Amino acid sequence: MASATVRVSRLLSLPPEAFEMPLTTDPKLTVTIPPPLAHMGPAPVLVRLISYDLREGQDSEELSSLVKSEGPRTLELWPRPQQAPRSRYLVVHIHGGGFVAQTSKSHEPYLKTWAQELGVPILSIDYSLAPEAPFPRALEECFYAYCWAIKNCALLGSTGERICLAGDSAGGNLCFTVSLRAAAYGVRVPDGIMAAYPATMLQPTASPSRLLSLMDPLLPLSVLSKCVSAYAGGETEEPSNSDQKALGMMGLVQRDTALLFRDLRLGASSWLNSFLELSGRKSPRDSVPIAESMRRSVSEAALDQPEDPQGTDSLKNLTLHDLSLKSSSETSGTSELSLSAETLGPSKSSDVNFLLRCEDTSEEAEAQDELSPEDRGRGIRATFPKGFRPRRSSQGPTQMPIYSSPIAKNPFMSPLLAPESMLQTLPPVHIVACALDPMLDDSVMFARRLRSLGKPVTLRVVEDLPHGFLSLAALCRETRQAAALCVERIRLVLTPPGTTAPAAAV
Repeated sequence: MASATVRVSRLLSLPPEAFEMPLTTDPKLTVTIPPPLAHMGPAPVLVRLISYDLREGQDSEELSSLVKSEGPRTLELWPRPQQAPRSRYLVVHIHGGGFVAQTSKSHEPYLKTWAQELGVPILSIDYSLAPEAPFPRALEECFYAYCWAIKNCALLGSTGERICLAGDSAGGNLCFTVSLRAAAYGVRVPDGIMAAYPATMLQPTASPSRLLSLMDPLLPLSVLSKCVSAYAGGETEEPSNSDQKALGMMGLVQRDTALLFRDLRLGASSWLNSFLELSGRKSPRDSVPIAESMRRSVSEAALDQPEDPQGTDSLKNLTLHDLSLKSSSETSGTSELSLSAETLGPSKSSDVNFLLRCEDTSEEAEAQDELSPEDRGRGIRATFPKGFRPRRSSQGPTQMPIYSSPIAKNPFMSPLLAPESMLQTLPPVHIVACALDPMLDDSVMFARRLRSLGKPVTLRVVEDLPHGFLSLAALCRETRQAAALCVERIRLVLTPPGTTAPAAAV
């Protein structure tokens, strides 16, 4: 009732069948795109087609054979005297939800608005959710659906001339990794990516923006840590096991709180150590007070600029490339941006470690001393508050701590850690972040890495809005403006300078 009325909203079930895709380097050669197989074996992939107008191909028998019933309230095609021609553009959308929740249906309200304002078909992917389907199942399904959309764009009412990948939160992460996987396969990469408040570093440790949002009412750090662990395959405990029954509800809360503060203590210590190491690489002549470099968060270091005579709003609209040019053109004095960037050093893959734990820190050495011989034998490597001892299962340890697991450093899981050779394959990227987001630093550091590689990237940080503002687009004027900014970034991908923008549907 609160969203735009569209002519087409159909849930499709893509059969798990391999197909061929042409290589971008030589279209005469093809590569096989296999169906998703990880963890669950072959299974259909669900996608939702949304279009404001009924376009050619969208009512074809071939597409109708893929339609999956959604019950008695299934939205059907509305009668229409004539069809609109196929659009030159297509938006492939991947929803957010921490890899563990939500579907294309829950994101449908703002997707219908996008379909109306952009006037293009939108294909939203319903990937399998963790913890039942951990990494890389979601990536495999999204990549499979993306390749299917390219191959069958005529059925979706598009010619596929230009394709934009768009997603929010976990969906933004999957947009980046799907593009990286497409480049690895040698198939067509999207013409651009719009990512709203994406997660680019999937580790349950602390960064400045996450510490500042420790008690965030929408996305507290404890929930973020649980989502990351579930996607990485770390959440394997049955909720009804005897140990949890023995602990009770309050015992579970106390245990999870103790584990969270342990992670915060070790994560913050690791981040500060790595920050000081980067600062120590500078020559004494160019050094700045350590207290100043510690005080400034990663986000501030990347975004701060001297006060503009016209205010700060115009500065927020600058792309990262513009910021770089502005800082390099200033010759008198050292600006806040150039000073902070110099302190942080270049954003190389080996330097992006503000979330990584040191392997042999004094904290973990102390932790080993605090543990009993029985705990050491079980391989427990963690510190706990004084007087707290973990409840040991009779079955022994069954999982590796997520911060010790190499899977969290996989570039297809944490694209911020991808090597330069992989990031060079990404198309133009547009990031819309929000100031009240625990993952603000993820957006800033990822944009800085792309800028350092000379890749086209824009970053816009909207003030006073929380993580997930797209789902709150109808709430107030500020969320509507932020949602409109995302639409504008998608339009930049579909219509590069010198081309005609798609007309909004009326």
